[in-house]
Amino acid sequence: MERCLFPKSRQRTYISDQKHLQSIVRLAEHAERYFAPEATQEILDTVLPRFTTHSVHDMMQAQGYLVLLLPTNPIGPLTAKDYLPTVFSLWSMATRSRTYECQFISLLGRIAVSQMNAPPEYWDSNDIGVFTHDQIKTVFSSTLRLMNLPVGSKSNDGTSTSTSTTGYGSAGLKIDMKALHASVLQNNNSRYLCLAKFIVYTMVPRKDGEQDPGFSLSLLGELIQAVELYFHPSNNGMWSFLLTTLVRYVTYAFIKRWRHEQEPDCDTPPERRLTPLMRRKFVEILKPVALLSMFGKDPLTIAAAEVTIRFLAWLEPELVFPSLLERIYPSLETLTETHRTTSALSIVAAVSLPLLSRDHYPSGGKHLVPLLHLAIPGIDLNDPVKTITALMFITNAIMTVPIFDLTMVPNDDAEMMDVDPMDMMVDDTDPFKVLPRPLEDQFTKMSSGQFEEWVAKFLRRIFTILENMPQEDGKKQSETMEANLTQIMLHTCEIVFSQLSEDLYDLALRLIADFATEQVLPNAVRALGSLCDSIASIHPKKAAKKFIPICCERIKNELEHGAASTMTNADTASLIQSDATLHWYQHILFSVVASIGSEWLVYQSDLLDIGQAMVSQCRSRRGMMWGGKFLRHSLKTLLCTYPLDYRSLPPQEWADAKLMDKSHQLWGRPADPKHIDVQWHTPSPAEKDMALTLLDTFLIPAMDRLQELMTGSHVQMDSHAVTNDFCRQLAIVRNCLIGTTTMVADDGEDIAPLKPQGDGNIEETNPLQSDVIIAGYAFTDPADPKTQLAREYRARLGKLLHDLVQYFSKERDNDVESIKILVKALRLYLSERGVDKTWFERVKHGYNYSKNLFKSPGDKKRYPRSLLVLRAYIAHLQRLKHNSMRRVRTPIHDALLKDLLLLSTSSYSEIRKVSQSALGSSARCYLGSKDVLLPEILALLKHQPELDPLTAKQQMKGALYLLKHRSIQLWCLRDWKYIPAFILSLCQAHHSDDLSIQELVRKLFLEYITQFYQCSFKLVYQQEPLTNPLHLKLHQKVQDRLTNHRSIHHQLTLDLVALLQSGDKLHWRFATMAANFLELLIRVELAPTRDLANTFVRTCLLSELPAMRRIGISGVMQLLLFIKQRTFANGNEDLLIMRSTRHPLKKAKPLNAVFTNASNPTQAFLSLATSPTSTSSFLIDDPTVGWYAWPKEVVGYVTLEEAGQLPEIEHDSRDAYDALVALFKSADTWKSMMDYMAQEANQKQDDRFNSSHVRLYASVFQMMYQHPEVIACAREQLERLCSMTDQKHMQRAASELMAGLVRGTKHWPLAMTTSLWQDWLGALVTSTLTNVTPDTHTYWSTFLRCCCSRRDPRRLVPLVQAVLATGFDPTSDAAFTEASKLTYVHSIIMGMKWRFQPWSGDLLALYIQNLNHPYKQVREVLGRNMNDMMQIQWIPGFASVSDALNASLSHPGGNQTPSLPTLEIDLLLRPILETLDIECQHDIQLDQQPLQGRAKTHHYASCKTVLCWLREALSTWHVTGTLKLIPAFLPVVFRMLQFSEDQDLQQSTSKVLSKMAQMNFPPDMVSGMVDQLLHILTTSPNWHVRVRTLPLLQVFFFKHLFLLDGQVIAIMDAIGSLLLDHRLEVRHMASITLGGLVRCSQRDAIDSLRQRYTALLVHTKLPKRHRNEKGKLIEPEGFHDALLRKHAGALGLACLVNAFPYEVPSWMPSVLCTLANCMSGPAEIQATIRTTFSDFRRTHSDTWHEDINKFTEDQLSLLSDMLISPSYYA
Repeated sequence: MERCLFPKSRQRTYISDQKHLQSIVRLAEHAERYFAPEATQEILDTVLPRFTTHSVHDMMQAQGYLVLLLPTNPIGPLTAKDYLPTVFSLWSMATRSRTYECQFISLLGRIAVSQMNAPPEYWDSNDIGVFTHDQIKTVFSSTLRLMNLPVGSKSNDGTSTSTSTTGYGSAGLKIDMKALHASVLQNNNSRYLCLAKFIVYTMVPRKDGEQDPGFSLSLLGELIQAVELYFHPSNNGMWSFLLTTLVRYVTYAFIKRWRHEQEPDCDTPPERRLTPLMRRKFVEILKPVALLSMFGKDPLTIAAAEVTIRFLAWLEPELVFPSLLERIYPSLETLTETHRTTSALSIVAAVSLPLLSRDHYPSGGKHLVPLLHLAIPGIDLNDPVKTITALMFITNAIMTVPIFDLTMVPNDDAEMMDVDPMDMMVDDTDPFKVLPRPLEDQFTKMSSGQFEEWVAKFLRRIFTILENMPQEDGKKQSETMEANLTQIMLHTCEIVFSQLSEDLYDLALRLIADFATEQVLPNAVRALGSLCDSIASIHPKKAAKKFIPICCERIKNELEHGAASTMTNADTASLIQSDATLHWYQHILFSVVASIGSEWLVYQSDLLDIGQAMVSQCRSRRGMMWGGKFLRHSLKTLLCTYPLDYRSLPPQEWADAKLMDKSHQLWGRPADPKHIDVQWHTPSPAEKDMALTLLDTFLIPAMDRLQELMTGSHVQMDSHAVTNDFCRQLAIVRNCLIGTTTMVADDGEDIAPLKPQGDGNIEETNPLQSDVIIAGYAFTDPADPKTQLAREYRARLGKLLHDLVQYFSKERDNDVESIKILVKALRLYLSERGVDKTWFERVKHGYNYSKNLFKSPGDKKRYPRSLLVLRAYIAHLQRLKHNSMRRVRTPIHDALLKDLLLLSTSSYSEIRKVSQSALGSSARCYLGSKDVLLPEILALLKHQPELDPLTAKQQMKGALYLLKHRSIQLWCLRDWKYIPAFILSLCQAHHSDDLSIQELVRKLFLEYITQFYQCSFKLVYQQEPLTNPLHLKLHQKVQDRLTNHRSIHHQLTLDLVALLQSGDKLHWRFATMAANFLELLIRVELAPTRDLANTFVRTCLLSELPAMRRIGISGVMQLLLFIKQRTFANGNEDLLIMRSTRHPLKKAKPLNAVFTNASNPTQAFLSLATSPTSTSSFLIDDPTVGWYAWPKEVVGYVTLEEAGQLPEIEHDSRDAYDALVALFKSADTWKSMMDYMAQEANQKQDDRFNSSHVRLYASVFQMMYQHPEVIACAREQLERLCSMTDQKHMQRAASELMAGLVRGTKHWPLAMTTSLWQDWLGALVTSTLTNVTPDTHTYWSTFLRCCCSRRDPRRLVPLVQAVLATGFDPTSDAAFTEASKLTYVHSIIMGMKWRFQPWSGDLLALYIQNLNHPYKQVREVLGRNMNDMMQIQWIPGFASVSDALNASLSHPGGNQTPSLPTLEIDLLLRPILETLDIECQHDIQLDQQPLQGRAKTHHYASCKTVLCWLREALSTWHVTGTLKLIPAFLPVVFRMLQFSEDQDLQQSTSKVLSKMAQMNFPPDMVSGMVDQLLHILTTSPNWHVRVRTLPLLQVFFFKHLFLLDGQVIAIMDAIGSLLLDHRLEVRHMASITLGGLVRCSQRDAIDSLRQRYTALLVHTKLPKRHRNEKGKLIEPEGFHDALLRKHAGALGLACLVNAFPYEVPSWMPSVLCTLANCMSGPAEIQATIRTTFSDFRRTHSDTWHEDINKFTEDQLSLLSDMLISPSYYA
């Protein structure tokens, strides 16, 4: 996986690799379940040492391996219980990343599912299996983060945390993007599904028998309670869909688990299974929010709510349906809220099956007819969305309901005898009361008497839609809303008709027949025909008797009066109005004929006559085509195999009168997929004979007439008439082809199949007979004369089509309309074998859509019978579709394929388009068709001077379009016989200067290289001795093919090299294409040549074209890499193919052999970091190794001196290597190359440090260090570029070259490296970094980071010394210079990461001493560097994986955050806090001396530096180094709020506080943070601080709701005490905060709070005020305190009211009355009460018609002045 998913940076990767990478990941994901239990330890030993938080990519990569590979089997030496604490420990080390958390949730979800079947010794009775209560709380806390809910409120001083969310924000997205290609390891399962699995599978009943739903279920209730406000439609936002999605998945997982545990073979122990009590509690928790979401404002939210309600209805129908129907009926009855009507119809459509299932919910049947009547007004063409929804409901409801009038069936008195008379008393006030089953059956039977009325109303609505349909344009209906509505309407009618009783069917048939025969609607021709088809398919005999005679009569009458006599040939021709009646009855006729089967024989005389009349007399385009359709449908209804009924009950049951008298008891019953009893139509001998008669009557004359037309019998006719004649006869041929696709299984050819001419792949030599499966063909007996006749028809058709193509090509190539019909006939003949692909996909899509509406977990495909019948029919169609593929070619097929190719290059674009599409779909049906087509297609790309230029242009364009077709392009991607021809033809297609052709070539080239994938020629496998002669023969064939492929590849490379070296003969665009192909074709298993090396350097790398240079850079890198790999492979080709070559200096040593102090290897390694490399050094370049845990074996590099000499360059690659060395020894080469590299970038995004350039230089210096001339040339150019300090692009090129040089010295001899740094490179680095400018600073910072990346610190000692030599000077006034020095340090830390720690101590002390630096630019970098260095102070560095696991086991709850020891934290914090305290005290003293402000400035500067550090610490993902430091600075940050005169300081403080509020704190820190916040809140003398603390506390409370153990009461008491604060702003904010806490958590405290604040408001008496002699109002003693208490009572009650903005709890009316009674109080109280009632009116206006019922008449009378007048809600 490592080699495939994360190749070396120099390894060539292809765009098409992505799909293969995903396959590898999915393979690993599925393979995990087969791992042995012992594999867990091996996986942990391999992956945990790779974990680090200093790189998002490395962190995500290690995490991805853990999540993908860790077994969750509860049995084994090391189980999930042993490594779970470590998982939670790793989880707590990083924050602010959605992907990181979701990956761990995915793993926990798998573990939760697996643990259910764990043996008793694995199951911890005190916890939830392997999970502790604390771990479960941690996961629930992450749920709030995933929802991204807005939280916070605005304070009166203008500051706000209203932008705070529980999610990750934009910073989280940026962090996830840093994962780069490590994201390929992400689990593709929905994060919410994994979370739902965890929640549901940790639900375990209590053992002590208490009426307690369980721990996880209780937490789920708390979660829903906390976020319930966000479900309301009025509170809609992007979180709405996330919340409903989570609820949907939780419900899905619950019902899946519930049904699984009800199975008799369930292996979950009974004591762990869900109980009915838990099921009921679960539904009670989720039902309110699901019902709230059903009227959401976006369709995705509504769809998720629908699924949730459907699943809940399957669990507890008695709980769900009464509440649901209470909302559904008013929404369907209203005329003003159309969005609620549509949502209600959609919901009731989704729940129709559980609602109507009499066994599941007996009370649901009586609601069917009322709901159907209410749905009828929804069928309105003016509102297509509502119409579609109404039709969907009718379809889903009727699909399992036989529509019979049961009112005349006598009641079963025996059933009614068992009913208690008291239960028979119906309560009119509760229409949803559950009654005894017999009584419910009685009501259901009574309601069925309205079916007749409903059917009539339904059909009248359908007729109204047909009458008002938009005008047709003569073309097929496109994907418009009206077209979709028509399709759904017809599907609904088909379902309704299939469920009708005989009497109701007769009624519907009569209504439709009357409508069809009494009027003609040109705009509804197709729709009405399909409607007639739907009703005819149910009772063919009745429908045929009703429609066929009248249609035949009307059509004859119209034809006699000249209808369709006007010749029109084009399919775009306008329709003639006088032909409307003919077309009306034509469509009805062929639609009815399509479904009558054997009934066709009853009317054969009339039908044959009318067919002859239409074929012979129709001259208009539509007339002739629809006459052909009559033949098509007639043949298909006689010859095809298809189901005869789609009713909800099998035919035997449907025909049972006694059973149907009790059909109301069968409503909603799904079918058994094992016993659906499909009744198929199969062609009878009489039907087969009639089909042959039809062919004799229509097809043979048409074929004869075509032969006559080709032989010149039309010489007396004008061209228009000839075209019309051709179109008529071809229409007959085409429609007969469509109708006879299931007549025979072959094309009547007895000639042996042609052998493929390609590589002879085994897949292309299988005979056709092995692939053809039985699929219901009409004629199958080869000895039957009728079969032979049918095959003769087929063979003659093929020959005729070929002759027609030849004729049209030579004689009538401008007859576009005829040729288009001919092309369609060719496609049918070649590709179709019983089913049209488009129609098949449409049927399959409709089935899948309907299935998803009824599907629920664990239902075992128990769908309505119509769906199961359709499923069986799709299986039959799939067989037919299978037979159309992998067919063996015969000569006629080759001829027809070539004919299509000829037409694909026609001079007419209309012909080319249809022919290219037909050829693409036909060619893939035949084995070896590429041998017929590709040589001719590729030949058309070549220059053809003998042809007319226009003709050659059209042919070339047609060939290019064909090559863009997927099925044809794949041949050029996979078959090495055609790859060279394709590539060379494309690269030499510059002879045409037509812009459209050049654009086609460009697009084709881009598509090709996007799909190109370089598979090795040789397959590496474990070989065994071959003894079987057949095996030996196959092996030799494989070897011959391998040799052939290599020869072809070598010749193609030579041809491309020659093409590139041809000079100016090749256009630059095509030269770039050729170079690109050449670079794609480089293979490691094939030795590079001297010509190849020279081409890439001279032609590409040193080209004037930037695109060619990019190819040259990549090509030279590949050559050098492959030469190195081939050298290390030492002739073993298998190592090259598997990318398993190993550098000779790379070794794996045991840990105790690397470090003498094996008990603390991290300290031993860091102690060596500052020492230069020595000959005995073992260099560990991988920065992930050793940060978290050390592996048993450490992989690193020994020095060249210790290993000896590197191997010589491989012999086969020597010429290419020598050529490269000769080129890079040349000063001219370096001069030209660096001049190009230093050019100004064409685009702004290219003006950056280019890592690909660095890799090129590093490859050169690594491979050519033994040639001093190369180094000398590079030095000359490097010094030249570095000296140009004022030229930006020269500096960029210099930084890239220097980075390549530094990284290229990786395996140099130590003496050479030392000499390099001491002689000139060290001084050059120092001087260059000293002279940087603001324009070039970014390049050199990136240079340092690049040099330090993935390198052992001992390799970097010279570079680090050179950078630190010019230390930070706090006294300097050169702000940019000092900021640059600090930025260089930051770049080195980013490259070296935790390995920089030995240098960090002195630097950190220096930075802390200079916190008060006067320049902002310096302070910002200073704060960033402080954060970097504090992050690397903590290094877990466990000596082994076992030590890491044991350390995590000491905190099994997962609530201990890994961090620095407390002593080290104090050592870090003390200098900073002491500095701030001393300066603050000095500042306070100087405040008394306003003239001396320097100390205050210093203190403000120190504060800003600390804030910069905190802002960086709170913005990053790896928080383990600084998170523990934050609580100590919380009082300090709040104290900074007091310095209001410095606006910059105030803004920085606000940002830091906002980030603190959004921070996700681990469980062990939550308690301390709460204590800090409460201490600040209750002790701060500054009211600004108190106001700012309250919103922060509110956000913190909500985000850490599940982690607040025992502190909630203290928080509420502290906030409640602030209602008595002397500042009005504090009191208002405390009221808002307290309301939020009550809403999301403390519902139990409502009564006590209400009593307390009612007492304060009502019982607090205000001393009477009086006026003095001057008229001034005098407040007596105690008045202010009494007013404060009274206002606190008003605010307390107001917060309770505002906590429930969308509902009216039982206690709220009395609270509102209490507030209203105090309206006459002082101004503060009046303002609070007025605002409260204003908010109440605003939030309850939409539901006031329901909420008003919660108030008594007296209460409404009292509140009448405070609330909006009742007329507003009327």
